[in-house]
Amino acid sequence: MTMKSRLIALLLGLLIVAEMSHAQRKEVIGYLPSWKWREKNCLLTYDKIPFGKLTIIDYAFWRPLPDGTIEPLNPTGDSLILRGAGGATPLVPLAHENGVKVMLSVGGWDDSENFPAVASTEKNRMRFAHSCVAVLGRYEFDGIDVDWEYPGFPDHKGSPADKANSTRLLQILRDSLDAFGRMADRKILLSAAFAATEEHVTGYDMAAIAPFLDMVDIMTYDYSGSWTPVSGHNSPLYASAEGDSASSIDASYRLFTQKYGVAPAKINLGIPFYGHSFAECIELGSAFKGSDTTLAPEGDLVYTSILPHIAMHRHWDNIAKVPYLILPEKRVLVSYDDEESVALKASYVVGHGARGVIIWEITGDYTAEGKTPLLDAIDSVFSGRSFPHQEGKQ
Repeated sequence: MTMKSRLIALLLGLLIVAEMSHAQRKEVIGYLPSWKWREKNCLLTYDKIPFGKLTIIDYAFWRPLPDGTIEPLNPTGDSLILRGAGGATPLVPLAHENGVKVMLSVGGWDDSENFPAVASTEKNRMRFAHSCVAVLGRYEFDGIDVDWEYPGFPDHKGSPADKANSTRLLQILRDSLDAFGRMADRKILLSAAFAATEEHVTGYDMAAIAPFLDMVDIMTYDYSGSWTPVSGHNSPLYASAEGDSASSIDASYRLFTQKYGVAPAKINLGIPFYGHSFAECIELGSAFKGSDTTLAPEGDLVYTSILPHIAMHRHWDNIAKVPYLILPEKRVLVSYDDEESVALKASYVVGHGARGVIIWEITGDYTAEGKTPLLDAIDSVFSGRSFPHQEGKQ
C-alpha cells in the first residue's frame, strides 16, 4: 500500500470512528424504579445494569410534599440502592465508574397531586429547589427530573394557576441547580417528563419553560390501555388505521417541535419495555372487558412476561410499525414492543435529529439469561450497527 493509500485509509477510518462516536452520543435514559427489587419477577438488580448501553439512569421516585420538601417513595429501596447494602458500591458511584449519569426523578403518576401546592407560593418553590439541591449533594446525583403529571389536571388537584406556577417552579429550580453546579464545579442537569398528547400538555407554558430544561422527555406510551373505550396500541410509531391520528410517537414529536417549538436536540422520546392487555378482545379497535390478569399475575406486563407468547401469537401492524399478540384461547389481545419496533423507534430518533430516548423501565427486558434484547436493539441503531428502513414514512 502506498503512503497516499495508507493516508486515505486512515482518514476513512477516522471518519467512521467520528461518525460512530456521534451516533453513540444519542441519549439512552433508563428509569430505575426504587421498588422493583422486591418484585419476584424482577431479575435486574442495580449492580447488573448494562451501563455500557445507557447514558443516564433516572432513579424513580422521590415524592414532593405540599410544603415543598421531598422524601423517598421507597426508603428501603434507597437504603439498598443509593446507600449500598452490605458494603456494596451504591448506584451513583457505580454508574459514574461506568461513565453513566444518574438523575433523581421527583413525582410520577401516583405522587403528583402535591405539585400544585408546591408550586403555588414562593416559599414552597424555594423549599422544593433547596430540598432537591440537598439530595443532589447527599447522593452525588447529576440532576433532577421533574415528573409532574400534570399541571392543571383536576384529578391531581390541578387548576389553571398551575400554568404560571409550574413555570416559576422550574425557573427557581434551574437557578438553584446552576448555583449548586458552580459551587460543585460540575454541570447539573434538569429534565421534565411530559404527556404525549396535547390534552395534558396545555397545563405547561412550553415556550417559557423549554429554555430552563436540558431535556424534554415525552412519555410516548400509554396511548391506549384499560382506560380507553376500545383496544389499541400502547406506543405506535405512527397512527394505526383504527387509532386516533394524534395518538402516535410521530404525532407527539410533531406537536412538540412544530406547535410548541421545542428544539429536536432537547427531545427524548419514550420507549416502553412493557405492554397492555385487553381481555375478551381479539381485534384491534374493538371493545374489551378490562385488563387480562393471567399473563403477569405477579407484576406488570413487562417484555419478559410477553416473550413466551411471541412465537405463536405475534401479529404486526405495518402502518403503526408495532407488534401485537392475539391469544385466541384466552381471548386476549396484547399491545407491546419488540426488537423490531424498538429499532424502528430508535431509527426515527436518529432520522429526526432528536436527542435520544427514555425507557420505562429498564428491568422490563432483562431475561433469566442476563440478556437485554430491547436495549440491545436501541444500542445497535444508535451505535450505527443497524438502521432499519421505515418504508417511506418521514
